[in-house]
Amino acid sequence: MVNRIIHKRRRLSRLAVLDQSLGRLRTVFVVLFLLVGLQKPPGFSEEVGRGGYAGSFLRMGLGARGMAMGGGSVALTDDGYVTYYNPAGLVFLPGRWFTATLNTMALDRRLIYVGYAQSIGSPEKDFLRGGFSAGWVCAGVTDIDARDLNGNDIGSLSNWEHCFFFSFALNPAPPVSIGVSGKLLYNRFPGITDDEEAISARGFGFDIGVIVRPFRFLTLGLTVKDLRSKYTWDTQELWTRGTQTVDTFPRIIRGGVSATLLSNRMIVAVDLEKVEYWPWRYMIGLEAEGYRGIFLRGGIKSGEIMAGAGYRYRLANKTIHLDYAYVPDPVAPRGNHVFTWSFVF
Repeated sequence: MVNRIIHKRRRLSRLAVLDQSLGRLRTVFVVLFLLVGLQKPPGFSEEVGRGGYAGSFLRMGLGARGMAMGGGSVALTDDGYVTYYNPAGLVFLPGRWFTATLNTMALDRRLIYVGYAQSIGSPEKDFLRGGFSAGWVCAGVTDIDARDLNGNDIGSLSNWEHCFFFSFALNPAPPVSIGVSGKLLYNRFPGITDDEEAISARGFGFDIGVIVRPFRFLTLGLTVKDLRSKYTWDTQELWTRGTQTVDTFPRIIRGGVSATLLSNRMIVAVDLEKVEYWPWRYMIGLEAEGYRGIFLRGGIKSGEIMAGAGYRYRLANKTIHLDYAYVPDPVAPRGNHVFTWSFVF
């Protein structure tokens, strides 16, 4: 009996030390968030990956929640946009998610997303878990002032880019998951030729990601995006001086960490990202749950401040998420408004 009591006390003492260590780690994480967020490190770019190269619409961020938290995180695994930020997070996704986003921007631009994502398997059962998702991202701009070689006005044009993707993830070990996304790319300029025909380009690319969860409250993520992504244009049959051109997407490397604090009522995320041809940039995000499903969010992306809010409620045993984000846009006369609706069942 005495040995049992001693063993139990030792066990409780070890648990107390572990809990104290984890508590200190959470505190350090919050302090890091505050310190980094209040300064602008040298060598970081304020405006990275927005244009100049093909595929800029896939580097703008997705979903009101992630956008409000500084542009999302590769280490967040609890909403339907994990497939965009890190496909490996599909393994840990709670429930089945149907999501839709509308990003309204200045200069006649729009970005739309519709997708479905879910995990496969149960964490309580001892077999391989996984997850999959499918979705469509569409970005477009209208009312483009068109002119001929002599500068004469010939009306207006539009351009639409599409990305159709399918993602799959597995976890070979309980704290580790690996994910891959295949992407079909399509870019179209309608009515641009002399015969009012469209010009289009197609391509294919993929993303890979890894998630490591050493503790229940701590998640580490790494992703490499737009591997072999490109557009191939061929106008040789449309114009006398037509050409064949290949526009390659810049590769993206992004790593991050997220932590849940205050009995899962607060999430802090920090990411570092390197877009090919541009300097590194950092993203920091914070989410706090307020009164009965009301969430407040804020973020910093290389000095730019973003903010948003969300509301979660139950309806017929299903969960509905309504989210909003305001994102500044230094290349436009006003910021962007992002609206997201998520249906979880």
